Order: sequence, then C-alpha cells, then structure tokens
Amino acid sequence: MLPKKNTRPTVVVLMAEQKGDRDQILPLTRNVLQLFSYLEDSAQIKIDIRRYPWRRVLHNGENGEGLIFGIYKTPARLKSFHFSEPVYSDKVWLLSRCEDNLQFNSIQDLKGKKIGIVQGSSAGEEFDSQVNVIFKAEYNTSSLAGRFLKLYQKRMDAFLLYEPRTNLKELQKELNQLYASEIDEYKKKKNDIFCILPRPVSVIDAYFAISLQADKTQLNKIDKVLLQAKKSGDLDRLFAK
Repeated sequence: MLPKKNTRPTVVVLMAEQKGDRDQILPLTRNVLQLFSYLEDSAQIKIDIRRYPWRRVLHNGENGEGLIFGIYKTPARLKSFHFSEPVYSDKVWLLSRCEDNLQFNSIQDLKGKKIGIVQGSSAGEEFDSQVNVIFKAEYNTSSLAGRFLKLYQKRMDAFLLYEPRTNLKELQKELNQLYASEIDEYKKKKNDIFCILPRPVSVIDAYFAISLQADKTQLNKIDKVLLQAKKSGDLDRLFAK
C-alpha cells in the first residue's frame, strides 16, 4: 500500500489586479512572489492567488472567499475583517503632469484639485476624510494605463500611486518609459511627461485580512511565520528595494 501524500492545505489569497496599456493584467512584483514562496515553504501551505478589481476583492473577502492581501486598516474595515501582523509599508505617492509643477506639502495644497482614486481604496484617514471636501475625486478603474491617459488628457490633476519603492528617480523613469512611450513630445525630447511628487500622501502598513465570520486557522499560521520573519530580518530582506 502506497503511503499517503503529504498534501498542503490550499489558502486562497485575493489581490487587486493592475492592468497595462493593452488591458492585460500586469504580473505580480518580484517582492510579492518572493513573499508568497517564503510563506508556502515556512507555513507548509499552497497559495491560490485570485486577482480582481479592488472593490470585488473587498466584497469577495468579506463573503469568505479567502484572505485579502495588501489591505490597509480603516475603522470601517475593522468591523468586517481580522487583520494579520503588518507585512510591509506602502507609500502613497501623487503622480502629476511635470508641466503643471504641482506642489504637495499638506492636504491643503490639493484644494480645488481633481485627484484620481481607485474606488474602494484608502490612502490613510486624513486623506480619506477630505475626499470631495478639499479636493474632488476622479474615480478610476484598475487600469493603470487608463489613469495615465486621463492624467495626460488633463481630466485630473494627479492620481494616487501605491508603491513601496523609494527610489523615485528610477521609478519615474520606468513609468515614463512604459506610459509615455507613444506620446510625441516624449519621443522627441525624452523628457519626462509624468512626475512623482517627492512627498508621499501617507505611509500605510499593508496586511493580510480575513472575514470576521471565517476560520482564522490559516491566518494564524501566516501570522506566526510573519512574526518569525520579522524577528529574523527575513521580512525586511524580502521587501528590500
């Protein structure tokens, strides 16, 4: 009689999709893939990644489809979800047209501006509280290419970019190469069309989360690994830029 295979439990992880210039879903970053591989090995689990528009991620997570990854804590979400230990810190940047010379030192600097926001997302309590108060929201989809096009067409003054990397010069160059490549002005002069403002709107911890009604067994297992990885320095290394 053959011995039974030691099958790992499958953990469904829900994530936001990002779409490129041909409406294709962009691949996960190297850091996230490294993290999931680390969790699979350390927690002896198999991760099943499912990517949707962010509002659907929240809806499906609340209804028990799986764990949400990359979610921020808000007072409203604490009423619906259990949260893990912090996994990494995301920086929320403003991305604008370079020619506009938009300045950002405080929320007041956005007075009267139209800012692109993905529906259902959060950029911290201070920013969230001023949506359609100090500045007007331009609600966007998961298409990053669509947001760049809207920005170039001056249908908004800036949009939020969630990115843990802090090398803004390198990141800005990369984004312009990807999303300004077909713009005549960029083709001729190679000057950046889009600029990342140097001060982040906020720095927010990102977590795993699961519905309050769901079984926390796998979340607890992941939490244990995260605590050990933080203590050993492995977590910092996984997200090193």
